[in-house]
Amino acid sequence: MTVSNNATLYPGNTLGIIGDSSNGSQLITAARRLGLRVIAYGPNEVSETMQLADVHIVGAMNDGDKLQEFGEKCDSVIYESEHVDAQTIKYLEQYTKIPQGTNGLEVTQDRLIERAFFDQLNLNSTPYATIISLSDIYESINSIGYPSILKPIQKSLTSDAELRINTQTDIPQAADLLNERTYILESTVDAKQELVITVAQGMNGERKIFPIAENVYAEEHLVETIMPATTSDAVQNELLRITNQIADSLAYVGVFEISFAITNSEDIYVKRIVPSIHRPGYVFNRATNVSVFDQHLRAIAGMPLSDIKLFVPTIMVNFDKDQMEAIRTQWNIKNNWYFHVYAQNKTTEKATRAGYVLVEANSVQQAQEQIDDTEIWRKTVIDFSKAEQ
Repeated sequence: MTVSNNATLYPGNTLGIIGDSSNGSQLITAARRLGLRVIAYGPNEVSETMQLADVHIVGAMNDGDKLQEFGEKCDSVIYESEHVDAQTIKYLEQYTKIPQGTNGLEVTQDRLIERAFFDQLNLNSTPYATIISLSDIYESINSIGYPSILKPIQKSLTSDAELRINTQTDIPQAADLLNERTYILESTVDAKQELVITVAQGMNGERKIFPIAENVYAEEHLVETIMPATTSDAVQNELLRITNQIADSLAYVGVFEISFAITNSEDIYVKRIVPSIHRPGYVFNRATNVSVFDQHLRAIAGMPLSDIKLFVPTIMVNFDKDQMEAIRTQWNIKNNWYFHVYAQNKTTEKATRAGYVLVEANSVQQAQEQIDDTEIWRKTVIDFSKAEQ
């Protein structure tokens, strides 16, 4: 049987959460404020999401019996990150409601399908070519250009499966990778900034768009998200036009994100769509009157979406485990810094990311000066095509 995806959740109903990113615990907190009971599903019993839920079911993402048990116990199920396999969610649709649907995952987890989606909407994205063999690289590299990035079609694979091609002498290194799977070869963009737009979409097509934010990187890792971003009116208007065009075409309910690369000449390239709450959206926990977690829960519960109002300029800055001692110093000093530390357990021992800080100020410049004065974080100009999200 196929279950209808659209149904209102009320206090006392059961929400299922599948996946285990840093979104999970924050979603549970938001669900509890609505009086929802939460069942979590995942393979790691000691993860923060599993431990915080009212009930948890331990199972693999391909365990049909456990997934069926999970689905049948929930009034609705949401996936809490873009890394949950679309096929797992399609299987769960037989047993429960999936407000987010599966289209967002199916479009974005396969790079070729995502590019076809962009092409269908006539959106500007970086040139690319499908690569099956080394000869495909040699034939396409002149049109793609140097440097370029060889990326597996399936986004679920790690960055170890990618290869940066700076010159023709790098191409033979791709031989072993191409023995395993099909790739795309993607050109790089000389961008001055990366801007992100976070969108909330309700079951009835209602839509609310958060203010535009800017991501800042160091060594290809996201360090800061700045809100509001500094950009021209022309770029802002075009980003909003593209965002609404994508939202109209993406069958999705809840909060999702679109990232853009902006060049010095203000050319706009659509980088990617993330069909879930994404780390840059954490900045809105303090910057606006409604967080991405509360807005996401309102959307998937069938509630009207909140109007979004900017409260105060805010910078979100991520910190790693090796920065914890410096963070403790700021803990005792800053009254306008709001700290979120991720739970540490056996599943996160090897993870380097430890949490994030939300820095409020009268202006973005004032917040940035506070952050820079600590000398905790180092920012560099990076290749946006390879940057971690």
